[in-house]
Amino acid sequence: MSVFAYPSETIREAEKPLLEAGIPLMARAARALANSAAAMLKADYGQVTGTRVSVLAGPGNNAGDALFAAATLGRRGAAVTIITLFDRTHGEGLTAARRAGAQVIAFTSSETEADAEAARADALRELSRAHLVLDGILGTGGRRGLPDHISSLIADWAPHRTGRLIAVDIPSDLDPNHTGAEKRLHADRTVTFGGLKTELIDPRVDEFTGTIDVIDIGLGLDPRSAAAELLDRDDLITGFPRPDATGHKYSRGVTGVLAGSEDYPGAGVLTTTSAVNTGAGMVRYLGSPLVAEYVLGLHPEVVSASGRIDSVVLGPGDPETEFVDNVAEALAGNRTPVVVDAGGLDMIARAESMAGTWLADRPLIITPHAAELARLLSRLLGEIITAGRIGANPMWWAQRAAELTGAIVLLKGHHTVIAAPDGHLVLPAPGPGSLATAGSGDVLAGILGTLAAITAAHSRYDSDDRMHPPREWARLAGLAVLLHNEAGRRAVTASGFADALAEVVGELIHGTDAVGSASSGPGSRSRYC
Repeated sequence: MSVFAYPSETIREAEKPLLEAGIPLMARAARALANSAAAMLKADYGQVTGTRVSVLAGPGNNAGDALFAAATLGRRGAAVTIITLFDRTHGEGLTAARRAGAQVIAFTSSETEADAEAARADALRELSRAHLVLDGILGTGGRRGLPDHISSLIADWAPHRTGRLIAVDIPSDLDPNHTGAEKRLHADRTVTFGGLKTELIDPRVDEFTGTIDVIDIGLGLDPRSAAAELLDRDDLITGFPRPDATGHKYSRGVTGVLAGSEDYPGAGVLTTTSAVNTGAGMVRYLGSPLVAEYVLGLHPEVVSASGRIDSVVLGPGDPETEFVDNVAEALAGNRTPVVVDAGGLDMIARAESMAGTWLADRPLIITPHAAELARLLSRLLGEIITAGRIGANPMWWAQRAAELTGAIVLLKGHHTVIAAPDGHLVLPAPGPGSLATAGSGDVLAGILGTLAAITAAHSRYDSDDRMHPPREWARLAGLAVLLHNEAGRRAVTASGFADALAEVVGELIHGTDAVGSASSGPGSRSRYC
């Protein structure tokens, strides 16, 4: 189910009134950390008793969490070693660990050379033979970069590491830049408290965080203050819009498809097929008569005559200008949602021109891959933006593009990123590698178009005149990606994905659990627990 990510400052502000009221947040965090560590030791060694646990202790509160947890593990029979790395650490936590039998090694930058070498050798010995190490060096308030004596210790320990590593709240010196990664800690698990921090959701830090356990310590965070929402297959199962028993084809939504051209007719077929199989009440094909013949030959239920539409998918297969102009004229003055993909992205030339065009003042979802977004941003910003720059920081660039265009930006990739104009992110779980094939984006565009049509039709027939905020459209785009993922687990070609949608959507509508069982492969679930 959905997991929300919050800026660290939001979480710290939520902690303040509870701490002032005397609520023992550290005790809650330490208890959960100890339980997580004990579960890991039992899974690996069958018991806690007799195992070796080391703590890398910094000066802050996450060191306190680690030290109190270590004290609990010591009372359960683990041999605990505390390695203090600064001139100070959390005093009460250190006292508790000592009382539980922990030995302490002081390895700080202020030691004399002889003492530092001896302490360094002792620290390396304990780390190398530890079954589990707790990283309590720095938390969210720490600056990037570790002191030299710590980074060199980590680099020398890494080749000899045999045990597991749990990062406390957040890995120390977490940085998406992989330069110097050998001198940073790579956790098997991160146990974070209060709420998921935004620093932990960047796909570029996956190798440093490992699996992430989010521990509720009673902060009562408001999802409206979240910076991002992470979706997995359970969100698709609960959130997919199912037909109402009293509905009809128009209340289910009419998807307009302007895709394909005489040069690229296949794009029209793929987009229309996926729109049909996603469960639209009707699909209306709006493009070339030549492509319409292919479409109707496969899907006689598709309509090519003009009429009402609840959403439009525009762009796959570079449809001819005359048909684009027809759609623009038909949509002028209304708020029909539009999904723009592939060749359609060239219409969004400059941010300031959007206000006076037919694309303005309506829900607009654009679906570029990195190279397409680079071309778009190069035009918008008047500088050369490369696909490599996009790939190096996809979340930031998606947010920038959404801000410039006013659109929901769905940046396609293994880790698809969806950004709303206010900067809010939706991050669906990754799909299978089979989706990286020609025509896959056309299938996704058709899915998006139908989900948008269903949403718009529901608003009209349910007498719900409210405007859906951008964050709701961004979440809808996330559900479309998850549906695309499910189809990708059942086929290896774009036409196979489009056909598989009928099966997946049938299971979602009729309430079978096959979607869940088919989704049990790698990448199908969120790594956030």
